[in-house]
Amino acid sequence: MTEYLLLLGAEQFLRERSYAGGKAVEDFQVWTAIKNAKYHYNAYFDFCLDADPLNYDALKKQIDEYKIKGYEPKAIVPLNDWTLKVANQLNATYGLPYLKQEVVEACRSKYEMKRLFTQHSVSTAKSKKFESLAQLKTLAKEFSFPVIIKPVDFGGSGGVYLANNLEECLDAYAQSQKVMEKYADAFKVSKNEFLMEEYIESDDEVSVEVLCGKDFYQVITVTEKYLSPKPWFTEMGHVVPSHRYNDMHINKLAIDACKALGIDRGVAHVEIKVKAQELFVIEAAARPGGDAIMDLIESSYGINPYELHIAMYLNNEIQDVYEFKPTQTSAIAFLKAPLGEIKQINYPDISADKEIVRVNLLKKVGDIAGNPENWSSREGIVQFTFSQLPTTKTFRHIEKSKHLAERIFNYGE
Repeated sequence: MTEYLLLLGAEQFLRERSYAGGKAVEDFQVWTAIKNAKYHYNAYFDFCLDADPLNYDALKKQIDEYKIKGYEPKAIVPLNDWTLKVANQLNATYGLPYLKQEVVEACRSKYEMKRLFTQHSVSTAKSKKFESLAQLKTLAKEFSFPVIIKPVDFGGSGGVYLANNLEECLDAYAQSQKVMEKYADAFKVSKNEFLMEEYIESDDEVSVEVLCGKDFYQVITVTEKYLSPKPWFTEMGHVVPSHRYNDMHINKLAIDACKALGIDRGVAHVEIKVKAQELFVIEAAARPGGDAIMDLIESSYGINPYELHIAMYLNNEIQDVYEFKPTQTSAIAFLKAPLGEIKQINYPDISADKEIVRVNLLKKVGDIAGNPENWSSREGIVQFTFSQLPTTKTFRHIEKSKHLAERIFNYGE
């Protein structure tokens, strides 16, 4: 039998380095799954199963077909939120290591997640679930404004809105419902469950990547996050490492969050709000961070976090003490074009700027540039490296990307 690693979600943009991580683990073939693969084949991988990575039955059928041909999965590894459940189900089916079912459920339901945080005394914002307009109006009496309205089971800041009064609450709910009507079926998530959450007044936010195994946890790094202006909360940039990367309180809280949810396999992604000396866990996920954070870690630390994540799916009892030490700063910023139809795209010469690693444009002429509501509102990305490690919060990547966007998206008169 030829053994392979099946990485679900690896075909997603900005997760390309997962292939290199899989290859570094051991001498396995590295496969992914893509719906209608022959039209969307990704030749970076050793093979692409022709199946929707969120569809258990379609994946199982393909895996069984190739098992007859002499190919057997060694591990089925989820790389994003959407593939957690199906990877877990497949691993259980084939007798491969997997997370406990209740862990996956807690990591996908923000309501259950917050309940466990509260039960285990993990600092987090007050939140309550609702499923109707009547429940929303009742809940509004239990909170002080402003509040956050968000879906129970979604990501990428989709459907997350700030509300300063009851009228804005109702509008935020309507907007969030529209987002879920658009995306819920495709991502196989609930479109009817929402949270009202206490708003933590602070622009400082970090995420923490935690290596989780059986009875051990180790922080890889802390990422400084940069959010769009209120009332939206989409991420407009990241810096690795954050100047707070040695903060023992942040690191301990991130590990406590993973323990509360029972995550004991892979790299977990924990988001934390920083308000002066107070810390609040926003949410945690049993998968590596997105938005090229893994690429930034690899650039800054010289390690591929996907390798660590995949290795824990093979065996989470091998405890190794890693020395995670950054040698440079890596950053990413998301380009924003002026509001309206994109009528012209320029490609200015940036070859002399050695701090720019790459630029990816995500939109084309004729597309509409909107407000920075969520991941779909971005016009492009810029990745940087800076030689010095940060000692304070820096906006260098944000400013440089803003100036670059003005040169790329030039609408003329």
